[in-house]
Amino acid sequence: MIPTRIYRLTTLVFATTSFALSGPHSSDGFGPSLDSARENGPQIFNAVHNAMREFGSSLHHNGMSLFPAVIPEGVLLYHGTGSKEIPTGFEWLAFEIEHAEAFARCQVRLPENVNGNQSPGSSAFVMHPPPPDKPWRPECPPNAGGGFLHIYQASRPLNVLYIDGMAAGKTHMGTIDTQDILLATNRSRALFDELGRADGLCALARKWKIDGFIRMEPGFEIIYCDFTNGLRLVSANRRPPVEDPSEQDDLDILIFEWARAAAQRYQGIGSSRVVLDYSSMVSGFFYPINLTNPDPERPDLPRLVQASEAEIDVVREHVGDAVVRSVSSRKTPVDWQGVTDMIVTRYAKRLPFMAQTDSIDILRNEINGLLNIFIDYAESDEGFSAARQRCAKFYLQSAHGRTLEDEFIYAGIERTTTEICTALFEVRKLVLEDPDVDEGSAVEAIHQIIRDLMETLAWPEWKECGQCQPDELCFVAMWPFGNVEDHYNPSCVNFSSVLGRSNYWQDLPPQLSMERQLWEKDGEAVSEEL
Repeated sequence: MIPTRIYRLTTLVFATTSFALSGPHSSDGFGPSLDSARENGPQIFNAVHNAMREFGSSLHHNGMSLFPAVIPEGVLLYHGTGSKEIPTGFEWLAFEIEHAEAFARCQVRLPENVNGNQSPGSSAFVMHPPPPDKPWRPECPPNAGGGFLHIYQASRPLNVLYIDGMAAGKTHMGTIDTQDILLATNRSRALFDELGRADGLCALARKWKIDGFIRMEPGFEIIYCDFTNGLRLVSANRRPPVEDPSEQDDLDILIFEWARAAAQRYQGIGSSRVVLDYSSMVSGFFYPINLTNPDPERPDLPRLVQASEAEIDVVREHVGDAVVRSVSSRKTPVDWQGVTDMIVTRYAKRLPFMAQTDSIDILRNEINGLLNIFIDYAESDEGFSAARQRCAKFYLQSAHGRTLEDEFIYAGIERTTTEICTALFEVRKLVLEDPDVDEGSAVEAIHQIIRDLMETLAWPEWKECGQCQPDELCFVAMWPFGNVEDHYNPSCVNFSSVLGRSNYWQDLPPQLSMERQLWEKDGEAVSEEL
């Protein structure tokens, strides 16, 4: 044990010293720190645990972290558009068929003056509409012919940067802080200026020599910067025409199946279609930045709006350095998500059970089952300090970091497990170490300890619906869909319920570009899906 601890300490001192000498930092010494990582431990834990997972990323929708990633050669990607032609500039790709099918509609032509240029394609408008201060009506009449569904295959490994949270959600709640404030340093960009946003991101992609950016809405998408490089067109098939835009059931099913496709990725993108480099993760949680939300009603949502330009510059330089290093690295990153998964599966079911049971005997058995592995009853361990340390470090023993980012993640996870173990040993003290304790008072105190711990951890597993019926899906608010109740208490909903749910989000797309489009037909407004 002693040589290993000395080695870790030496490695950490070397890494920290190297970073201080050559890594991104400001003239006043501002930079990432282990203290900040520890202070934000549960947030770092959740960022790692929820990465590329739709459910947890929907609950923790204000992402503050970025992960270099690779999409392996051979992965299929989908693009819904109004044209058969391969895009000549940047465009959007979806990981799920239904996500792209929703945008395989007739050709939409933007006027020349929208964002100063032409749209790269109709799906860019539908998924990522122009600013609302540039009103116009797209030239796509009722009963128009269908668009095209392009299928592409990665012809080589694609280097991308994953922006966590609900990064494709156009809201004033903070979902796009990392893009506009951190990456683009543009605090005044119009909310729906997706073309300008993508153009700026692709300028960074060229600088960092990557292919694009992964973001999430209902489903994961890629802003892909050059369709002529790294993609092979498999097919571009015409879709059937939209025969009756007023058919509400058709629209309900389309949106429901899109949401169901996203729900199938609640626990991960599947089939190793995206490989994250956790060892190059950069997070606002690594830094002593003021991430307080100016909205006093949502202290749970971190924001970058109070960070200074000097602080943002340091973090952005760190991101660029991490991306460049990741692209050139041949070393296997630490699977930090696997570490968090082991911790969550150990405690996620037992903590709510302990918070609910009124039986002191059950609590005693549960706490022994959780903690006995860390206790050596043959040794004298005052206050169980050694056992507490063994508990906190147990699932970290197999993680051998090689980067400074690994050290920050280690510190964040260790802070989280320390919170867990401290609470559990407090429970143990109540049920095992005081023979004169009043059982009713002890149970009440234990319930409060566990509830406080669960509030700190905020794991998405405690919001899951359980098994839904075949005509239902477990629905969590995913921009632009979802009510307040869907965010705080996801539940099983059927196909007729998804489309009308949207009051959780403070900002919705312009009416012309949301899930319906109003057309004048015989003097009446008719809904048409896009």
